[in-house]
Amino acid sequence: MNDIDIDRVLRDYYKSIAPADSTRATTLVAASIRARRERSAARDTSVHPRTYLAVAAALIVAIVAGACFAVWRAGSGGGAPVAAPGTATITASGVEPSTNAIEPVASAGAGQSPTARPSPTLRAATKWTPSGGFSPTGSMDGQYDTATLLLDGRVLMTGDHAKQMIGNLGVNVWTASAELYDAATGTFAPTGSMVQARGDGTATRLQDGRVLLAGGVNYSSNAGQLVTSEYAAAELFDPNTGRFSPTGSMDSAREGQTATLLGDGEVLIAGGSDLSGSLSTAELYDSKTGTFRSTGDMTTPRKWAKATLLSDGRVLVAGGFSGSIPVASAELYDPTAGTFSPTGSMTTLRMPDSYTATLLQDGRVLIVGGQSYGTATLATSELYDPTTGTFRPTGSMATARGAHTATLLYDGRVLIEGGVSSPGVGYVQPKFAAVEVEAAPLPGRFAMVSLDLGGPRAVSTGGPSIVGATGPSAWLTSAELYDPSTGRFSPTGAMGTARADATATMLLDGRVLVAGGDSAVGASAELYQP
Repeated sequence: MNDIDIDRVLRDYYKSIAPADSTRATTLVAASIRARRERSAARDTSVHPRTYLAVAAALIVAIVAGACFAVWRAGSGGGAPVAAPGTATITASGVEPSTNAIEPVASAGAGQSPTARPSPTLRAATKWTPSGGFSPTGSMDGQYDTATLLLDGRVLMTGDHAKQMIGNLGVNVWTASAELYDAATGTFAPTGSMVQARGDGTATRLQDGRVLLAGGVNYSSNAGQLVTSEYAAAELFDPNTGRFSPTGSMDSAREGQTATLLGDGEVLIAGGSDLSGSLSTAELYDSKTGTFRSTGDMTTPRKWAKATLLSDGRVLVAGGFSGSIPVASAELYDPTAGTFSPTGSMTTLRMPDSYTATLLQDGRVLIVGGQSYGTATLATSELYDPTTGTFRPTGSMATARGAHTATLLYDGRVLIEGGVSSPGVGYVQPKFAAVEVEAAPLPGRFAMVSLDLGGPRAVSTGGPSIVGATGPSAWLTSAELYDPSTGRFSPTGAMGTARADATATMLLDGRVLVAGGDSAVGASAELYQP
């Protein structure tokens, strides 16, 4: 960990805690440095005097930075609420980069001093894993769509599902169960159940540490006929109690939408689809009031798009389906004006829910892989520059892949993991006859008139293949690293299990938890050590 890393970690952490907790930040940084020194000693027992000098210099920088920041916070009244940079935006397709904060202290009650809590993340940091390699960790009881890093370092897993045959169609049917991963013990454990069993919705960690779950869909059978139910309802997970509770409902039922935590603490919900098709509408969730309100519409209806919070507070929404047609266009949401406006289009048309979008430390957005409309999976990647509003090609991966994960590491590189590779893909969009289910459906429940299967993950493939594949396809174990300083990809250690559509979450100690997905062992998980 160099001085730049320390400054960034301190800054991110201070923005997420109360002013009175500033002193403990320096202690946590020092503990993290000590943990890294222990791992280094385990790998190399020789003495390097310059190493001790570097550690001493880093500690001095951390202490001085902490003291200066505490003085500044005291003089400025703590500043306006700001979203922690790098906060994860999680959609049904997986998980985008998570927060770069150190574990915060539990909030103190009135008249009480802040209470220090042992850090499971820092304890886990002393467990050495070979650099650049994957190692197994505990397995889940289910197979989950979303993974959300909590402020205490645990990971919330939601969206447990299993494929079932309804009529002649295999679909995902979701349950209400949820689990928590503890990085200190490397184990998963059940937690409270969701209010509504749902999948293909969104899970977003709020600034106060709770998790907002919004929208989504589920399927059931009525006399052997497929019934789809889409939800406007939302709920909150409280990590202090381990329970889910209802909160306000969206104006529109939707699935396949994006959810992005903005700098002011509100959550932008954009697009998605209902049974009428793709949506252009957008809403804002206010965690203080527990309510949604409408904001400006997108310029293009989109579902299964990618949304990325930019460094200047705007949100880039790229790609997705507009109706049943994939699009390469992109647009920007301005939270100050509450409006969307067009920006440059991607250089390559990429099938929705198959590629990744990752905010780099320099403010650019990396788009990687996916599958092109009617052709093979892609090895290409491109960069969006918010200063010019344009996309341009960058390096290509060694392996073409889609339905992979992408995780921003502390050193600025991006870890690309797993996915599926196919030499040729044809997209199909099944339609189903109208089925009368209820004369008066309950709120958020619809009689199905047609089912648009949206993205390839909605289809039961029964194995490592893609719908309409013209050649053999396979899940991948391989992983690669993208270096933004060179614009190139390089190989790194392979996963122990081939998997696609998994979740990937960077833990507070810098390791990456890769869990679930479509694989032969869908409930398994493993850890990557940078």
